[in-house]
Amino acid sequence: AKTGPKAFRADTTVVDADGVPVPVQLTIQDTVTLQTLQSSSAQAVSADGTIIAGYGSTKIANRAFVTTFLGMDESTGEAILESYILPMLGGGKFAEAYALTVTDEGVIYVAGRCDSPKGPVACIWFQGDDPATAETETWLIKDLGALSKKNKDAVATGIAYRVGSAVGDLIVVGRSQSILYPSEAFVWTGNPVLEDEVIGYFYDLEYILTKTGAGEASSMGSSWILWEATGISAAGDRIVGWGINPEGGVEAWVVTDYPFDELEFTHE
Repeated sequence: AKTGPKAFRADTTVVDADGVPVPVQLTIQDTVTLQTLQSSSAQAVSADGTIIAGYGSTKIANRAFVTTFLGMDESTGEAILESYILPMLGGGKFAEAYALTVTDEGVIYVAGRCDSPKGPVACIWFQGDDPATAETETWLIKDLGALSKKNKDAVATGIAYRVGSAVGDLIVVGRSQSILYPSEAFVWTGNPVLEDEVIGYFYDLEYILTKTGAGEASSMGSSWILWEATGISAAGDRIVGWGINPEGGVEAWVVTDYPFDELEFTHE
């Protein structure tokens, strides 16, 4: 728009005279603080099309948001939204949301990245008890980290919820700088709690495919450089992304039957 990029939602059943879906601008205003983002970009949407996550700008930097589409105001023609600007890590200057998943019970988990004193890290947001006032529920942020402990630069681009898994209910994919490459696909598993737990893992995907033997049939793993995982199926067993193939070309890839539970590193 004239004032900058704006998030929008288009219902394919609502069309103009030419049969083209009519986009509805989403003005993101935090329900609690009433802060309004200057620009916005919708990055992920729930299966029913009502819950949207993304990021927008303030005078200082980008902020992540999640919003619920409640319908249209018939008098103004504007979207009725319930929006929240998501919190940042201490010392962070910006945050961006790129993926979300919604459980059958309606619980929302959002994934993306947030700046930290050591650089951008992958993170997730979820609702829970406010640390300051336990009787109040609020949005919380969990730092997932990065593959490199020194020069951190990571972002989560996909998330799935698999209740009952031995390594945690959530699985997150994305990319991260590592000690070998400026970008590698990663997989994180765990639970949506602020405290660290012994279950779960955070590895680069190439390492998992190589050490479990899962990549042998398709020659994926050490024969590829898996630069980034861009999405994951709802069941958590299929991951897509792009990287450098054995011939040195840029190519999309898909990992099927991903061994997401407890990993057995039995291969050299």
